[in-house]
Order: sequence, then C-alpha cells, then structure tokens
Amino acid sequence: MSSNVPIVRQISWPAFAIVFAITLAFLFAFEYIFQTDDVFIGVIIFSILAIVLRMTVPKSHRKGMKALKQNDFETAIAHFKKSVDYFTRNKWVDKYRVITVLSSSKMCYREMGLCNIAFCYSQTMQAEKAKALYEEILEEYPDNRIAYYALNSINTFSNKNNEPS
Repeated sequence: MSSNVPIVRQISWPAFAIVFAITLAFLFAFEYIFQTDDVFIGVIIFSILAIVLRMTVPKSHRKGMKALKQNDFETAIAHFKKSVDYFTRNKWVDKYRVITVLSSSKMCYREMGLCNIAFCYSQTMQAEKAKALYEEILEEYPDNRIAYYALNSINTFSNKNNEPS
C-alpha cells in the first residue's frame, strides 16, 4: 500500500563522508587482519553490521515510520513517543548516530521523532497539540525547517478560519 505521507530525508554531507570513511577503514582493516584480497567478504560483513545496527537501535522509530506510511497515525504516535524517550535517555547514541547507527541523517532521531509526532497530531485533527509541539521543537531545534513551515501553515490556516466571512 503506497502512502501520500511526505517523507523527508535530509542528509548531512559531513556525516555521509564519515560513514564512507568508516566503510573504507573497515574494508582495509578486514583485508589487513584476515590477509585476504576478497573485498567482497568485507563488504558483506559491513553491510550486515549496518543493517543490524539500523534494525535494532532505532527500532521504535522504524515501527513508527511503518505505521505512518500506512496512515495509522495513532500507532505511529505511540512508536515515535517510545523512540523519543529512548533517544532522550540515551543522548550519546543519537549524538554519535554516524557511528552508532551509521546514519548520515542531518536530524537526530529525537528531533525526527518529535516532528513525526507533531505531524501525526495534525493528521488526527489535534491541531493545538501539533502547534504546541512544533513550537517546542523550534525552541530546542531553532533551525528545524519542517517545524518552521508546519507551524506557519497551521497559523495561516487558523487565521483564515478565524476571519469573518
């Protein structure tokens, strides 16, 4: 089932370069340690490591994204709240996500989770909750363009509805 839910993937190019460097270092280390010229085995092992990290560390975030794509916003909210709680308790995992999850995302998982919760609120007709959460996001992450534009849209829509006919 395809979804019309917008998915935003912002890449941090410096983080991408670090992930690329980690990949190369892993391959060279693999070749040096195992004294083999078969880089393919190193690629397979690194790929498995990357998949395992991305499947296990941000597990609740992934479940939230799956629910979001299925337009199951209430379930998505529950999963994203778990994700935000996890990354709030384990700030270092999120801060060093380029190493801990091999993620080159520009936004941290906590920030993404909060934006996704606010988006889900807006899709479930909880505009006031969405607005309040977008405002919180902008206080904590002032450069968050998603929250900025979403909040502007909510405010514009609210102002148009409040105008006399």
